[in-house]
Amino acid sequence: MGNALKHTMLTPLMSAQGFNEVVQVAMVVSDIQSAVKLWASVLKVKEPEIVETDEWEKTNMTFRGVPSRGRAKLAFFRLGNITIELIQPVGGPSTWSEFLEKHGPGIHHIAFNVGNVDEVLRMLKEAGGLIEQEGKFKGGGYIYVDARRSLGAMIELLYREPT
Repeated sequence: MGNALKHTMLTPLMSAQGFNEVVQVAMVVSDIQSAVKLWASVLKVKEPEIVETDEWEKTNMTFRGVPSRGRAKLAFFRLGNITIELIQPVGGPSTWSEFLEKHGPGIHHIAFNVGNVDEVLRMLKEAGGLIEQEGKFKGGGYIYVDARRSLGAMIELLYREPT
């Protein structure tokens, strides 16, 4: 498929629905330090910093609509047009800990930067998606939409807070 055709096929989706770009493929891991070392070795890149998500008082994280103190250790490998995110669950219930418990380490979600998060969320719900988890971070927030039954994937919507 030529680039012009790909661009033509994607442009209406991006502008009408607010999906701006795919930015991450994320994997849940049980040991982030070992996973970072291995991925850095395979990708032939420097090991990224491992960071931990903020406490509930800052994130207001909910898991299936219930406040949760679940947190995560994160590492990001930025590779040109996409980022590989590694996630190690920490603490209370979360989509990450449940995934690891049920499936072991593996691909958890695809993340999109979105413009109009309410419009995108409405469309994903119409397509059978259910809000799995949501929270805030400095400057924005995220919403995981479980669309595995309809679209075959967990979708993360990343958005910026209005300024």
